[in-house]
Amino acid sequence: MTDRMLVVLDEAAKAEVPPGWGQAAPEHRIVPCPPGRAPALLEEAAGAKPLADVLAGGQLVPVALRLAERYPDAVRSVLLVGPDPDGNGRASREWFAAHGARVASAREAGVEVEVLPHGPAGAPLTEPRVAAAVATTLDRLPSVRRPDW
Repeated sequence: MTDRMLVVLDEAAKAEVPPGWGQAAPEHRIVPCPPGRAPALLEEAAGAKPLADVLAGGQLVPVALRLAERYPDAVRSVLLVGPDPDGNGRASREWFAAHGARVASAREAGVEVEVLPHGPAGAPLTEPRVAAAVATTLDRLPSVRRPDW
């Protein structure tokens, strides 16, 4: 079986995979990726099976959603690190008001979009709780797209 690719959008991406991520996504080739490199990476992956998953948080959420809209043949899912770090629902409402149309557009293109719980406010994607949420979400996503797409 070919490993699925998990593209981790990160402005300060380094070649090494953060500790704990290998266990969080054992069936994935984890690719830390600066946003500017992501389009070329997904163009190369377009049509490949299995499709890639994209992870983003913070200011890179809109970038991940645009990538899903632009490369639906390369992306199975976009995993967004939760917009509600305080757990009071306020940030979630504001976040969905700002990004809801892009989420809907990506879903209409056949890309799964999942919002993951967040660790402490401002926690990086390398936070162990983020890796655990990613693992749980990846396990429950369908391995292939629904046949109507």
